[in-house]
Amino acid sequence: MSSQKPTKHELKTQETRELLLRAAEQVIVRDGYENADLAEIAKLAGRTKGAIYAQFKSKEDVFLALVQEHALRRRAIMQKMLAASTSIEGNLSAFRKYFLEFAADDAWGSLLLEFKLYTVRRPESLARLQKVYESILPANEELAYSALLGPAPKGKTSISRAIAVHAAFAALTALQLESKFDPELVSRDVVKKVAAKIFDSMFGDVSAHK
Repeated sequence: MSSQKPTKHELKTQETRELLLRAAEQVIVRDGYENADLAEIAKLAGRTKGAIYAQFKSKEDVFLALVQEHALRRRAIMQKMLAASTSIEGNLSAFRKYFLEFAADDAWGSLLLEFKLYTVRRPESLARLQKVYESILPANEELAYSALLGPAPKGKTSISRAIAVHAAFAALTALQLESKFDPELVSRDVVKKVAAKIFDSMFGDVSAHK
């Protein structure tokens, strides 16, 4: 049985949602989460403020939708990079390239860190953010990452693949934030170089496998 085509109203609603999210991303990246204004988002999208509330209950809802969409978008990019690989070494190389490209996305990294800090003192918001991540992350992270990157090394000082992935991105977002405080010392080029060292320390020097 063929799937039913969306109605004109459904297409219009989807178009409005996409316009609002694109505008929200621009405004929130520019002004920060707490300073972002819903009226400004609506204006930039060419819609009324009421159009936002027809789609989202609050600014927090808007941002959580952005988090999910951004994560899915990044995952699609990573999957495209991995598609050409036929080995663990190839996967590591592709994942390293993805990680370094993520390092260049300093605006989103800093913004996500800002929102995480915002949720720390707001248990309900924190729970909602965690729920979004749960919907995106694999059910068994260690199994999924081990299949992709190879099993974690053995030894007392070794860490699991899941911890390595989370720690690497956490360190990167902290580094991106530091670059905002001292851009001359921690320039974008420095962020990329340190990001490479973070990756290699967590997952091994990819060049050594070639």
